[in-house]
Parts: sequence; structure tokens; C-alpha cells
Amino acid sequence: MHSPKNRFRDPRIEHGDGPGPRPGVTAASLAANGSPDSLRLTHIESLDDLETGAYWPRLQPYFLEPHYKRLTYRLAARRQPEIVSNEIVSSRGAARLGELDVAYVSDRHATVMSITETGLRDYCLTSVHSGGIEFRGGHAVRPIDASQSVGLIYRGLPGTRVAATDDHRRLAIWIRAHGLQQRLAALLGEPGREDIVFDPVIRWESDLGRSLARLISLMTEEIGSPHSFAANELASRSFTDVLLYALLNSLRHNYSDRLDRAANAPAPRSVHRAEEFMHAHAGMAIGMRELADTAGCSVRSLQLAFRQFRDTTPMAALRQIRLQAVRQVLESGEARGTVTDVAYRYGFTNPGRFSRMYKQTFGVYPGRCTASQYFTTAGLILGSRMRVLGDICAICPEFARSA
Repeated sequence: MHSPKNRFRDPRIEHGDGPGPRPGVTAASLAANGSPDSLRLTHIESLDDLETGAYWPRLQPYFLEPHYKRLTYRLAARRQPEIVSNEIVSSRGAARLGELDVAYVSDRHATVMSITETGLRDYCLTSVHSGGIEFRGGHAVRPIDASQSVGLIYRGLPGTRVAATDDHRRLAIWIRAHGLQQRLAALLGEPGREDIVFDPVIRWESDLGRSLARLISLMTEEIGSPHSFAANELASRSFTDVLLYALLNSLRHNYSDRLDRAANAPAPRSVHRAEEFMHAHAGMAIGMRELADTAGCSVRSLQLAFRQFRDTTPMAALRQIRLQAVRQVLESGEARGTVTDVAYRYGFTNPGRFSRMYKQTFGVYPGRCTASQYFTTAGLILGSRMRVLGDICAICPEFARSA
């Protein structure tokens, strides 16, 4: 199993000898023809531009926060290599999905990224697609080598160094620290007293790694899609929840032992409270932390309760409630707009997938509900992609029992 497939592919920078990204969607074609709101890509032909950070404004509207300027790049070699006229020495891509800032880094020559000044509070989930990197810093007591089979997660502490080989490409997902801390507090039922410290190594060939790789591949696929769910707040929030809870429940960190302890099963009333809230707010973005607060328990306890008393997960239950809400609207004859419009209001943003899921649940396609409405091809995505919750359950047996 190699690192998650990278959809930020640039055909003009093909130096790696590994499997690389999944073909078919390129960063260059997206920037030129696809969805400029989803992706910014810039090619760097000057080493001065690379080392001074002159390219940063070209990534707008992404990575605008001042702390990202503390990420600096320089050539690893002391002697400046010969640069052919019009040669692309580096490329940078940028996108955002919910709380996640996503960066694509491609360098022809070996470079060193350093985190300067006071550093970044955020965490970086890194997947290498060609070449390799050496990580130094944070809580690692010795250098760590990452490649196509080994990923990294680290915090942007000052003094961190990431040295990349020639002909190197990687995907870096920056995750806000407070977002992880909020999800951790929801799992524990109380705020953590210390910062989260992850074991930095992720082995993609492991069961845990494969599950995370599928989530990351889904994310990059969506960023590269003209119908990306990035524009849908409900879908983006749901995906962010899925990824961050997966990281906390699958990767080892200083709170893992507490999360591994058996939680006391809450009274069924917590399930009823959660279900009542989901019914009342089916058309709104609902996060696991918010749901657990309403139920009066931790996220972990709510997951256990739904597994024990409903044989499902909270998010799967919410999906069924939203399907029922769509059906009621369609059958009432008072629906405004097309079937797609109604489905989108409840977070189902891919028409084809929603249609199949509706058929599996109710035995008929949604277009059969009313003769005056037809399913259009417009839409983005959430709907059946809530199946990524299954990836969390696949991460490890312990979490599968609690999800």
C-alpha cells in the first residue's frame, strides 16, 4: 500500500519513479479549466522566488494567514544548480476544505522547509508521492524518513525541518490545533489538559494507514472535482469531523490510552435526545460534538450508545433521518424546485449517489415521488459519501465497536 493517491498532478513535473498519483485529473488542467474556487496552482521558475516566498500571493485566497509565512524553503545544496531557461524548479498548489488547508509541494531540486519564529500551532498530515523526506523536530528524538510507504503527522513547532530529495512531491494537510482539541474533548467528555502529541509515523500499508489513505484520497478527489463538496458547508463539516475523529481514534498519541478504556454505556435517553435533535435540525450542519453536547454525554459514549441500542452510528442515523425528510417533502407535493434542490438542502450533494441511496432505502427512485420534478445533473457531494464513516469503523476493531 502506497501513500494516498494525489489528484494535484502536474504533467510537466513527472520526476518520481514511484506509482505517483491516480491519473486522469491534473492540477494544471484544473487551474486552467476546472474549478478556480477549489484550487490555486503556481509554477516557480526562479530560485529567488522560492527562497523569498514571492509566490505566496499567487496562492490566494488560500494560506493567507500570516503564520504560514513562517514556512520557508531553501535549496539543500550549497551550490546553486544550473537552471535551464523557462524550467519549472518548483510548483505549489493550495486548496481548502472546511477547516483543512491543503498544500501540494513539488520540487525538482532537493529543498529544506524550515519552520521559523514562533512556529505554527497547527498539525501537518503529510503524504509523500515521489522522492523522500527527512523530518527533524517536534517531539521526535531522531530524524524520521518518510516515503511513499511512510507518512507523517507533526506539529508546526519552531525549529522543525523537512528536507526533501531531488524530484520530490508531497501533499500536506494543515489541521487547526483547536479543531483537534475540540474533537478530543468531545471524545473524552472534558478538555484535555495537555497538547496532543502524535506518534509522527504513519505506515500506509497497515490497516490503519489504508483507512486514512482512503479518506485522504476522497478529499483530494473532491478538491479536483468540478462538483466538489468543498462549497457545501454541511458536507465539508461532516467530512472534517470524519477525518479528525479518525486521526484521534486511529493514530497513537498521548491520549490514546484514555480513549482505549471502555466507556460507561449511557442510558438510552441520550440516544433519544440525539435523535430528537437530528429530526429537528435535519437540514442544518450537525457535528458530532454538537450532537453529543445535546445528548448530554461524550462523543465516545454516544457512539457506544448508538452501537449498543441502534446497531448503527450517529452519522448513519442522521443520514437516514435526512433521507426520510427528503421523502416527506417530495411526497407532500409542496417541494420547491427540483428533486436535486430538495436533496441538496439536506446535504445530499451528488445526484446519482443520492438517487441510488434513496432507491436502496425506499425501493423507488426519488424521481418517482412526483411527476412534476426531475433530477438534474448539477450537484456536488455528500450523500452516500458518508460511507467514509465505514472507513473509521475499519480503522481498528476497538473503534469499530464504539463507532
